[in-house]
Amino acid sequence: MRRMVSTAACVLLMVMVAGLVSCTKKDSSAIGGAASSEGKAARTRTIVDHTGAEVVLPAEIDRIVIAGLMPMPSVYCLYTGSSDRLVGIPASSKAAAENSLLIQAYPALADLPTDFEANDVVNVERLLELEPDVVFYGSSNAQTRQALDNAGIPAVGFSTTQAGYNTVETYAGWIELLGQVFAGDRRIDTGRAAEIVQYGRDVETLVKERLAEVAPEDKPRVMIAFYYDDAGGLRTSGSNFFGQYWIEVAGGVNVAAVLSGSPSVNMEQVYQWNPDAIFITNFSPRLPEDFYSNTIAADDWSSVAAVQTGRVYKFPLGMYRWFPPSSDTPLAVMWMAKTLHPDLFTDIDLDQMVRDYFKRFYNVELTEEELHMIYHPAREASGK
Repeated sequence: MRRMVSTAACVLLMVMVAGLVSCTKKDSSAIGGAASSEGKAARTRTIVDHTGAEVVLPAEIDRIVIAGLMPMPSVYCLYTGSSDRLVGIPASSKAAAENSLLIQAYPALADLPTDFEANDVVNVERLLELEPDVVFYGSSNAQTRQALDNAGIPAVGFSTTQAGYNTVETYAGWIELLGQVFAGDRRIDTGRAAEIVQYGRDVETLVKERLAEVAPEDKPRVMIAFYYDDAGGLRTSGSNFFGQYWIEVAGGVNVAAVLSGSPSVNMEQVYQWNPDAIFITNFSPRLPEDFYSNTIAADDWSSVAAVQTGRVYKFPLGMYRWFPPSSDTPLAVMWMAKTLHPDLFTDIDLDQMVRDYFKRFYNVELTEEELHMIYHPAREASGK
């Protein structure tokens, strides 16, 4: 009898234990399933880019291609402090990098492919071979966006016009959008977006305050040689383009303001304008000495005021060309203003400002040779 009772008790106990284990497994399975669902949900997140589109991104981004947005490699390196995770950049960006300090600070850029696009048209098949998690592109290129959407590649559009061609605010907008793209990813997000943006705005404020009292008649009349070579002739920068911002913020008057964008002009028009100063961008292979020596094909610059007074300048090239928005934009603002109005900025040691900026934001100690290189870029930097 005792054995029977004992046996029954054991059986009952085993049934109870089995039931408890079964319940525990069910609960554990339910919890695990919920966790798994949450994990899947956490693998993507959504941001809004400069086109207003919602872009679904992987929670962790490991492979990035930059298409058509030529200054972005420098801004990306500024923001992240490295070129890690870039797997493709525009050909013109590489040409600038190879003739700037960007390639020295971030040598891995030299090996990145550029053959996934030509003339602002993306080769989707080649792009897919790069296996990008996301592509950064110029938001005005609807064709690129459509191609990327059709291929199922997340595309983040960065605008060059949302701030009215104000390069400081454009560069700030890019930094802030990068902050959204990489938010929460401690491998990439340096947490210094606000610091970078504020620095640029502080420089712009200082320049505007210094120039606020300059009378209209004391503002030099300025022309920008945007593109200028034997094949394509001369194109300037009118209104609705970066040149308008540069000239105005630096206390000048844009002689081409009646035109729009980057129109072609001939020498007859230049003679009518007779600018006091000329600035050559790094999209052109021309250098100031070409103007002074008057050796540019059939164009005669000898009678132009800027040439006669020695006021022809080449935009510097630091981590990128200084004419469009770039990672060096705050330095370009001060350089342009000090070049046009040196008497108002005698207390600003531009060389030291450039050195401090490169140390602070790139962790690069500039040598005298490198500083000279920034101010005297090579023809080859145009990518022509």
